Amino acid sequence: MIRDFFSEQALSFEDVKVLTHALLAVARVDGVHDNEMALVREFYDGCARVGDPRLEEVAAGQFDPEQAKTCFDTPEKAQLFVKSLILLGFADGVYGKAEDELIRSYAITLGLSSEEVDGLHQSTKDFLMGSLSHVKNVDALRAVFARLDPQ
Repeated sequence: MIRDFFSEQALSFEDVKVLTHALLAVARVDGVHDNEMALVREFYDGCARVGDPRLEEVAAGQFDPEQAKTCFDTPEKAQLFVKSLILLGFADGVYGKAEDELIRSYAITLGLSSEEVDGLHQSTKDFLMGSLSHVKNVDALRAVFARLDPQ
């Protein structure tokens, strides 16, 4: 299932650094939640090699969306970038309007349309809800689903 959600893309370490920096920029919008930091750290540490800079060094300073434009220069890579940011936006339990606006601004920089971002948002919600398909409490599922739209 995750393979279907994230099409296989070869990422350079520069891509990893740029995506990590963007993830933290989105997390900072409403204050970095422990779950967000854990996801960012897991992603970065899973890609880093001995001798690579520490996460804190990669995340220092302002994120420059133009770097993402250079690294995520195909439609598939741009979609991977945006879906990763959307997933991070869900990590603290509330997908905030400010997070959504920032992600959309990055998506536009990468050449994605608002409609494409809507589709990526929906596919990310579907991916997350698919992992809860075994839950029998329909009211609880509705409550979770409602929190996946910008608040």
